[in-house]
Amino acid sequence: MKTVLVVSDTHGNYELLQHVLDSNILVDIIIHLGDNYGDLDSCVFNRRGRKIYRVPGIFHPEYKNGKLPHALEIKIENMKFLIAHSPDDLSHSADVLLFGHTHNWEIANSILGVRFNPGQLKARVDKKRIASYGIIEVREQEITLKILNLQHTVIAEAHIETQKK
Repeated sequence: MKTVLVVSDTHGNYELLQHVLDSNILVDIIIHLGDNYGDLDSCVFNRRGRKIYRVPGIFHPEYKNGKLPHALEIKIENMKFLIAHSPDDLSHSADVLLFGHTHNWEIANSILGVRFNPGQLKARVDKKRIASYGIIEVREQEITLKILNLQHTVIAEAHIETQKK
């Protein structure tokens, strides 16, 4: 099993990002979905043994000029994940589609795959949306997707049964 921490839209709020990192020290993978993915570099966390994936947000200079890819496809435990900041950059199917940008958490089915947005860590409340982040547990035959608030209470959860690949 792999455990994945998913954050997005930190916008320089190191306090909230550090709080989430400190509370999830046992994760295997950290994914930042943009709008200030460099915030990870300004926080203290143990990178040893952790894979880090990140994509630029729409305000990142290399997003605007096209020097960095807007989306990445990654495999975790033989499951395909497509990660992007904007949902508009999710151009093809995957088992799970990870995105940010809207500052609103979401877990939903779509024709391209399961859509997962962890919400925002810009502020405790931004645009009437509470701060939130995601935890994904990837097992051989199941994916569990969770959205948590800053008190680490699960506010949304979904289980997806997968076929053994």
